[in-house]
Amino acid sequence: YRFMPTARYLKELISGGYIGRPYHLNMRYYTGFARDGQYMWRFDVEKAGAGIVGDLGSHFLYLAEWFYGDIVGISCKLGYNVERDPIDPEDKPYEVADDMCILTLEFENGASGVIHCSAVCYEDTHFGQTHHMEFHGADGTLYSFTDWDTVQRVSGAKVGEGAIKELPIPDHIWGRARRDTLHNTYRDLFRKEDFMTRDFVNGILKDRQVSPNFNDGARVQRLIDAAILSHQKRRWVAINEVS
Repeated sequence: YRFMPTARYLKELISGGYIGRPYHLNMRYYTGFARDGQYMWRFDVEKAGAGIVGDLGSHFLYLAEWFYGDIVGISCKLGYNVERDPIDPEDKPYEVADDMCILTLEFENGASGVIHCSAVCYEDTHFGQTHHMEFHGADGTLYSFTDWDTVQRVSGAKVGEGAIKELPIPDHIWGRARRDTLHNTYRDLFRKEDFMTRDFVNGILKDRQVSPNFNDGARVQRLIDAAILSHQKRRWVAINEVS
């Protein structure tokens, strides 16, 4: 998701000092694919490794550090809202994973954050999911909303500028991507621009490091492990506790 126009514009604004010293963030990922309670490998701990905290939470944990810097501590509550068939398609019992998570974050720079991810929300949109992001700091506020249909919006206000207003995403962020629907944007970003797979291939051809890389993936896994440990121990966990 860091390559989507909203995320890259938020990163540009935050890094450029739009909100000043970060105070806190609130990021919410809502979708409803788990509402029916049927068996899905995503909720089979042996197959998936984790539930929604790893499936959806991984994306927003990565973005949270991308926006605000290193997370040093985490508190996590995992939720099991929808009862699932405890027997898998091979008639074997399995450990059922979480379908919701709430993460409270402490950043190295002193900021705080909350990430809420759920796969049991009713979201009446074309793709059945929405992303909501809020950032507050000493000098201003930023908001972002994506409905995964036609809305890709960033808004905000600096201290003294008045009410929150839309901040149009600039052309250099859009690049050659279409703007009519989010899925057209998504397709174009990864087929016309040098992101993701194209960047990986170019990194090999040009012998240069790409981002995200393996270390970033390992870092996110460490954050997920800390979140799961926090839920199991019912306490705040320092990231350096997790090897």
